Amino acid sequence: MTDLLKKFSAAAQTLKSNTHPVRVCVYGAYREHLKDINPEDLPENIQIIYESVRDRLTSVTPTGDIGEDEAGHLAKDILHMADIVKSNSKGG
Repeated sequence: MTDLLKKFSAAAQTLKSNTHPVRVCVYGAYREHLKDINPEDLPENIQIIYESVRDRLTSVTPTGDIGEDEAGHLAKDILHMADIVKSNSKGG
């Protein structure tokens, strides 16, 4: 299992835990598993998605101040990226 696959799999598990509000899970997934990823290491088709999620989660003031609707969209983006990374790891 590649490092990227491990990180995205762990992030997906964090999002699917359902033990906290989506907003908390999104921040946890990013902070604990995804924040140290270099976008250039990602498949080209998800680099911009990663950068968008990263920029949104790091630019909010105060930190953590996104609503549940936006958190839901960001969670879907993270799960989509996890699926892409998983699909790419099977092919190579």
